[in-house]
Amino acid sequence: MRGNETFLKMGLAGLFLSPTIAQASCGEEIIRLSLYEDISLYSLIAGFVLVFAAIFLEKKKVKLGLGVAAVLPFLAWGYVNFLVDYDKIRKTIFNYNVQAESTLANIAEAQERYQSEQGNFITDLKVLESHLAGAHGMDECVRIVELNASFGHWSAVAQHYSSPDTVRWDSTSGSSLKKG
Repeated sequence: MRGNETFLKMGLAGLFLSPTIAQASCGEEIIRLSLYEDISLYSLIAGFVLVFAAIFLEKKKVKLGLGVAAVLPFLAWGYVNFLVDYDKIRKTIFNYNVQAESTLANIAEAQERYQSEQGNFITDLKVLESHLAGAHGMDECVRIVELNASFGHWSAVAQHYSSPDTVRWDSTSGSSLKKG
């Protein structure tokens, strides 16, 4: 009975911990760059609104309160504009997208191999994964968001778990990253 309890605990732990472990090994999740731009814009607007409100009001306590409150949006603006390393974030996102594109290239190889053997493209992701054995396989950190296939054409969209971007691959044009 003791062996079954251990197996049950390991099974439950594996069920709940495995997605976390897989995603933890994929790197730190990156926030989309447009969020930083939004924070910069709205904190600047809020800071100036508070400063101008403090200038036009007559009561000293309210002026002081608004002046102190205006410091927080300007601190947020300063953090986003001077302390966030945008080049590092862009490089990291690019590297994650390259991993997603590599997985899509493996899928393209499997699709071409299957199409030459069977005459059509694979539409089921499970069947596609079984045909990726000849290629380098699917990266555990990349998920396939969308897979569309018809008789003479297929397309797929992939995303790295830690990247905010998606990468699209079309059988007629190739990769989106190579287009620049």
